[in-house]
Amino acid sequence: MEIIETEISFSGYLKRYGHLKFIELSDPPLTKRPRYSPSVIPPLPDQNPIFTLKLSPIILKNNKRKRFTPKSSSSRSVEEITKQVFDGVVRKSSSWIKSEFLGRGSYGSVYLATSKKAKTKTTMAIKSAEISRASSLMDEERILTRLSSPFIVRCYGHEIAREETLFGGERTNYNLILEYCSGKSLFDLVNDNLGGLSEKDVKLLARDILYGLDYIHRANIIHCDIKPENIFLTPVENRIRPSGYVAKIGDFGLALEKGSSEYEKASGHRRGTTRYMSPELIRHGIVDYAVDTWAFGCTVLEMLTGQQVWGEHSDLGSVDWDILIGQSCYIPYIPDWLSEEAQHFLSRCLKRDPASRWGIGALLNHPFLQCGSIIVY
Repeated sequence: MEIIETEISFSGYLKRYGHLKFIELSDPPLTKRPRYSPSVIPPLPDQNPIFTLKLSPIILKNNKRKRFTPKSSSSRSVEEITKQVFDGVVRKSSSWIKSEFLGRGSYGSVYLATSKKAKTKTTMAIKSAEISRASSLMDEERILTRLSSPFIVRCYGHEIAREETLFGGERTNYNLILEYCSGKSLFDLVNDNLGGLSEKDVKLLARDILYGLDYIHRANIIHCDIKPENIFLTPVENRIRPSGYVAKIGDFGLALEKGSSEYEKASGHRRGTTRYMSPELIRHGIVDYAVDTWAFGCTVLEMLTGQQVWGEHSDLGSVDWDILIGQSCYIPYIPDWLSEEAQHFLSRCLKRDPASRWGIGALLNHPFLQCGSIIVY
């Protein structure tokens, strides 16, 4: 599929009374696009009765991301016991020591580790899985070792080590060694800022993500799972960044190299997280650079609003998600209270037709992102 990028002519924008009026030379002026109102769930093809239910304004008003609250005592105790058991087993390598159990993923476990060789102790993240189940980690390393950008989580290689099990036995683990981003994830940052981040912070973080996407796309890599949980934050001085963070793209377990045998096998199949999948990916299994642009738009929308994309449809079943995203004419709701520049920017990311969706270069030159400076180190 050929991706069509529309270049922006700054002379095509008219600044009047402090507001930008978009008069594009290469694109017709904005027309009223089909949108659904947040107060009524729109009827869709082959609709399920749930699509005709009206939601009260109170429900929608409170449908924001919720702060993290502890789970019930029973589930919390299980989680604490699991963490205690894993932390109680000393795991060593020739170059590092795992010091803290951070969590589990579909690929295996994640640990905090400290380097033993460096003069200054370096903290790293270790993704670990039993070697017979480590194919996704191997795929991730294969992609990451080709990449080197300040906007991509660094990969330091891997080690295969025999490690103790909880019951005194041994197993062979594949350990992927990654940069540890101590600012956690963009998902955490949005959750901690109910109502959304400031536009100034969103612009800076969005530019970081776009620079990362531009870099991997030039390397013929499609990420396939852009979402707030996979954007990691590295702390920097507040005098450099008001938000205090630089954003880096991570978790390349589903990434594909365009033209590779893996890419050919993936054709016609979905990859990623449904809520952030593009219409063409859900409907036809088309995997191309434009799927990352759509998912990026969903991520920026969440940063600006503090709400999950498609949040008013959270209770839908898988078939209804397919209809909503893959077959309807709707895009995620873009609130009118956002600035004109933000609305226009999001509408260009969230074009249902991938050929009309703006490319990374055009988005980087959009007036919404024309502020501040980037950090390269």
